[in-house]
Formats: sequence, C-alpha cells, structure tokens
Amino acid sequence: MFKRYLFATIISLFFASQANAWEMGAYVENAQAGEGLEADSSWQSSVNRAYQTDHTMAQTSAPKDTLKHHSFSFTYGIIALTDFAAASASVGVAIFSFGTAELQKSMPGAFSFDYGYKFNDVVESGIVFNYAHPVEYFSVFTFMPKLKLNFNNDGFLNPFLELDAGVSFFANKKTPIFHITFIGLEIGRDFPIILHLLSFGQRGVVSAGFGVRI
Repeated sequence: MFKRYLFATIISLFFASQANAWEMGAYVENAQAGEGLEADSSWQSSVNRAYQTDHTMAQTSAPKDTLKHHSFSFTYGIIALTDFAAASASVGVAIFSFGTAELQKSMPGAFSFDYGYKFNDVVESGIVFNYAHPVEYFSVFTFMPKLKLNFNNDGFLNPFLELDAGVSFFANKKTPIFHITFIGLEIGRDFPIILHLLSFGQRGVVSAGFGVRI
C-alpha cells in the first residue's frame, strides 16, 4: 500500500514539474517576443526620426534661387551717334554747297529696347534694339549685344556699368556701332526707373526709361 502511494506521489510530482516547465517556457517565449516587438518598434522610430532630421536639414540647407534672371527695359536718349552723324552731314552739305543747301533733320535722339539675362547678382548679358531717325529720308536700326555689370542688384538703388557693341543698318548699308555707359542707375526692384547718366554711343549721352524684372 505504501509503495503504491509513493509511486503515485512520484508520478504526480513529475507531471507537476513538467507543467511548470512548460508554463515557464511559454512565459519566456512570450517575454522574448514582446521584447523583440518593442525593439523593432524602437528601431523603426529611430529610423523615422533620422529620416525626418535628414529631410529637414536638406530642405533647410538647399539654397533657394531668388534671383530674377530676366529683365526688359525701354529707354530714350539724346545726342546719339546718329545725331552726331546728322549734324556732321549738315555741316558738310552747308560747306560744300556754300550755304545754299541744308540737310533736313528729323527725330533727334534714339529709342532703345533691351533684353537682359542675369547669370548672377553682378554679370548680365543680352541684346539691345535701337531705333533712330536722324534725317528725314532714312532710319537707322541697330542691334547690339550687351555686357552689364550690376553693383547692387538686390538693392533699391543699383549702380551699373554697360558696354554695347553691334551693327547699324541704314539705306541698304551697315556699319559697326557701339555704346558705353560709365555711370548708370536703376531705381526700384521689380519695376525700376533706368538712367544712363554718363554715356557715349548710340543710346545717347543721357537716356532714361523704365524696366521690369521677372
């Protein structure tokens, strides 16, 4: 009887220990799975934070191009080279005709229409179309590529230098021509007033007009 009781007790303890071991193993597996999920979640959060930081830094560090590259202007100048030519022709006609003939003049000065492209805050290039009608029987059409240097492009007052050189067409003829601005001034930013204050060439000694930047 005692042997049977002892044997039953041993069998009960064996199954109880196996049950505890199984429960302990399941607990450990569940705990490890939970730690893995928590670790994966922390890792994913770290990756997301790193991506957001890099993206924000990239947006912050990338320079924005605020330069307005294109500009258009319209100006009128007095005492252009064609005015000098017309005056010289008048003097020549008067001399050789002994004062009996006079060369009729027409419109004094010259109109200029410009297009400019800014490569940066200082250097600008483009094309100038110039029209003059110095004497009554012919007009002068001039095309001049230009080089312009801006010294305060982002400011309200922008001093500049400019050199233009090209070709004039008149009476089925053509001749080289130029213009240089020693002192120029733009007043305003988007819609500036343009002054060529000290110049010499086909634009005139002094010219003024307006422009637009886009």
